[in-house]
Amino acid sequence: MFRHKLANLLVIAGLLLAPAVHADAEVIRVYKGELRIIVPDQHTRDSLLIRYRSKTREVVRIAINRLTLINARTKKVIKLRDQSASLSNRYDREGFWNTDVYYSDVGLGDDDYRIQGRLTLYLLGSQRTGDFSAYLKPDVDIKPYDSSIDWGLGN
Repeated sequence: MFRHKLANLLVIAGLLLAPAVHADAEVIRVYKGELRIIVPDQHTRDSLLIRYRSKTREVVRIAINRLTLINARTKKVIKLRDQSASLSNRYDREGFWNTDVYYSDVGLGDDDYRIQGRLTLYLLGSQRTGDFSAYLKPDVDIKPYDSSIDWGLGN
């Protein structure tokens, strides 16, 4: 229980500090919202935050599975554990409900990485699953052509 509370505290602290350190963020449109992939600290790049944002409370829980990071230079693959999170009772200034999945001790360093995985959205009585991939490049403003998620349906 203490470990869970400490992890939540670290997530909150990281979120508060993220804008001040010019966080890397990749935004992917998904069913009923968006998925944001955030690397809060550009210098050590030691953590990774995946946030699902939605204007509706239709999604009650999310799961991130098969998450891998591939180093663009060395092709080294880092596999991260599967995680899930329930929809929280908080929303941001823009009116989005947020659900966060946090990974610590990722150790990205200064290298560029491609992230890919599977997102499952659990709705009341059903679920939606889709694969996603994106590039984590700290100094590039252009979104790579193959940074996407394929849901096979419109929002």
